[in-house]
Amino acid sequence: MKASIILPAYNEGKNIGSVIRAVKKSGDHEIIVVDDGSRDNTLDVARAEGCVCVRLNKNMGKGYACKTGAKIATNNNLVFIDSDGQLDAKQIPSLLATLKSCDIAVGVRNMDDIPIQRKFSNKFARSIVSAAAGKKLGDVLCGFRAIRKKDLFNLQLKKGRYEFEAEMIIKAVRKGMTIKEVPVSVRYGIGSSMPITESAKVTSYVMGAALQGVL
Repeated sequence: MKASIILPAYNEGKNIGSVIRAVKKSGDHEIIVVDDGSRDNTLDVARAEGCVCVRLNKNMGKGYACKTGAKIATNNNLVFIDSDGQLDAKQIPSLLATLKSCDIAVGVRNMDDIPIQRKFSNKFARSIVSAAAGKKLGDVLCGFRAIRKKDLFNLQLKKGRYEFEAEMIIKAVRKGMTIKEVPVSVRYGIGSSMPITESAKVTSYVMGAALQGVL
């Protein structure tokens, strides 16, 4: 099952090469790297690996980068994966296999392993979105997920930064789309991490969505 694998990247020159090579081993996919205004050699590494590359002149945010990559994707099946090496690209086939029977396949991390500064935003987001979905969701903020291109753009996502993942799930639930979860492994301690300020923004977004009745 072919797909366009989209890697949003910001100052990941040290890690993105190994991520790209792991993605290549996962299948014959189109690989799109969106350099989100990096100040290092991220773009050079991606180009050397033969990826489709897009360079943003300034840092626009993860969500913006993901949507930019999705716009130029040539496959209807899309997979988003971070460029910092924390996620295991070997699990891309599992996400795509799951996507055959649902609208969105979402990676689920072991919540016990998530860094302390992100635990609250994850727990809060899970509780709110799970209540709206009418079923318990294990992880609504994991950036490792698969969706069809037409479904992604039908959601009309507006958020440009880390709220992107939560917004996708929230709007998918609102539209009655089916969501299935796939356990994924994560290696923390390498690559980049979500700043505390961004984690707070995610929490604020989910709270605002609930209060405004978006769910």
